[in-house]
Amino acid sequence: MPRFRDRASAGDVLARMLAPLADEPGLVVLGVARGGAPVARRVADTLGAPLGALVARRLSVPGVQDVALGAIVEGSRRITINVAAQHFGIPARLLERIATWERVDLERCASLYHAGARPPDLRGRVVVIVDDGLVTGGTLRAVARVVRRARPARLIAAVPVASPWGLELVAREVDDVAVAFIPPLLESVAEVYEDSAPVSDDDVLEALGRRRWRVSAITGDDHRQLAMSSSTDERFRDREQAIAIPVVGGVVRAHAGAPRGRHERTMQRSDPARGLVILAHANAKELQGIGGRYLAGRLRLAGYVTVRLSLTTISEQRVDRGVRSALDIPMLASRVAEVCDWMAREGIAGRERTILVGAGVAAPAALVAAVRRPRQVRGVVVCGGHADFVARALPQVQAAVLIIAGADDQAARQYDATLSPLRGRTEIVSGPQAARALDEPSAAGFLAEQTVEWLDRLDRWERTNASRRSR
Repeated sequence: MPRFRDRASAGDVLARMLAPLADEPGLVVLGVARGGAPVARRVADTLGAPLGALVARRLSVPGVQDVALGAIVEGSRRITINVAAQHFGIPARLLERIATWERVDLERCASLYHAGARPPDLRGRVVVIVDDGLVTGGTLRAVARVVRRARPARLIAAVPVASPWGLELVAREVDDVAVAFIPPLLESVAEVYEDSAPVSDDDVLEALGRRRWRVSAITGDDHRQLAMSSSTDERFRDREQAIAIPVVGGVVRAHAGAPRGRHERTMQRSDPARGLVILAHANAKELQGIGGRYLAGRLRLAGYVTVRLSLTTISEQRVDRGVRSALDIPMLASRVAEVCDWMAREGIAGRERTILVGAGVAAPAALVAAVRRPRQVRGVVVCGGHADFVARALPQVQAAVLIIAGADDQAARQYDATLSPLRGRTEIVSGPQAARALDEPSAAGFLAEQTVEWLDRLDRWERTNASRRSR
């Protein structure tokens, strides 16, 4: 699909489309920083207009960085929310928390790019806001709303590429839209660029015709000290790394992630973490499910190291044995236990307090693994699963257990009958589509909040017990 060599060449194409605006008096071009700055530079040069920058940040769905949750813009405390927030069932308090983290880097960038200068007066002027593309349109909608408050005479949004439905949403917020390319299906702006490397702070400063400050560390200027601080992008970026874990019979694939504020390399050090959550999936297809990715991302926000793994080995996937292997509960349980052992040997942070999460056939496997590793596994979260397998395993489990069953799941009654003999803390809750929660985003939001709240209660319960034993 690539249509542009890089952002600068896309800016040249966009500038030719906007050439009739060159005669507009009081024209101002605003680049949405970071990505829109190089594009806006070419537009401003062609139109002979002054260039400014407006810093915006996209809020991503936890664990699913390629899906936009909403956007924030400097000069406004408002969050522009995308439909993904409702789709995943993300609560307002979590949305505010994500926005608060992103504002740290937003404010740093604003101080750096503006150098303490006052923003241009946009009242009564023709303003063109430029970004490097739009998919959901959340960022440009947020920027347009902020610019509208300055009462420009005319507001134009300009992007090299846009999705049809995102474009429709943005068009409601501005007077005109200029787009060079509208593909029928657009999943990422990067698709249309041969060179889609991230735009750095230095790239933005170069586009604005400024240099990065080189000042003494003893300066008392708060704006400059904030701007000189290192970028928090890496520190706050939520990423996973692919790993391979050896088990009897082959190797299983997994994706490991650390809580925000921790780099991947620190996972093998004794940095404090609330615990290690292992999310077991029956096969590689489930491993790629968006619901499980969201659950892992939400748990990382809560301070847990996460590992999502497929219980089907790579060789089994190649010979199409995944279905047969997934029905062998004892074998799957052995693999979960082997993964727990591997985490201990590798010194993964949080391993002393391991929580297992399993859905479907992985649910009883997680319970059996908890029986086999009672000292390491402190809790198990069961999402649906085969009721008869789960019921047989429950009485042997010493760890705390959270069972999430569907609202109309008949298995919930069967679980109730098995709760009394359990020696650990056990709870059962009913929610929408819980039996397939790791596959369905709408159910994953409910599952994630229930899991995080239960882990908080488990923390308090363990601290209370520890305090009683110490008396």
